[in-house]
Amino acid sequence: MRRVQRLGILVAVALVAAACTSNSAPESTTSSSLTPLTTSATVTLPQPTVVETTTTSQPLSTLTPPEYAIVSRVETDAPGDTVVVLLDAESYTSLTDIDLYDIIAEVVDLFPPISALHIVDDVAAVNIVANPDSTPEEIVLVGDNYLVRLEDGFKIIYLGPFTASGTAILGS
Repeated sequence: MRRVQRLGILVAVALVAAACTSNSAPESTTSSSLTPLTTSATVTLPQPTVVETTTTSQPLSTLTPPEYAIVSRVETDAPGDTVVVLLDAESYTSLTDIDLYDIIAEVVDLFPPISALHIVDDVAAVNIVANPDSTPEEIVLVGDNYLVRLEDGFKIIYLGPFTASGTAILGS
């Protein structure tokens, strides 16, 4: 009985070995003279319709704010620094209170923390507005070049040629 079992196992192993080594798949043939399949078709696409338009208005120009430089920054005991901004007078032909507001908002946003900010358009005015010991008479001398002041980090006070604009609140 043992022999029959061994013989059965040997036959099974032989069958498995034969199945693994037999090549039941047909041989593939390769030919070096294959010709590529080519097709030719002619497609006619509709031509796009050209529409001519005429405009009578001028193109919109891009408005750019005046160029400026932060020429003084003094750390203070208040929560924020005191900054003096000098406008480049050659970078603009006209200036409005809205332009000044936008410059203040940009400087406060880009260079925090700021509690006080002064904008001038003349180099001589920089030293006067940056000096906390400047006298009221000195401030009057640069009056036309001292354009706007930010106090307490949010209150905008228009000065010099912009005095008629009064005050504004930053962020409103």
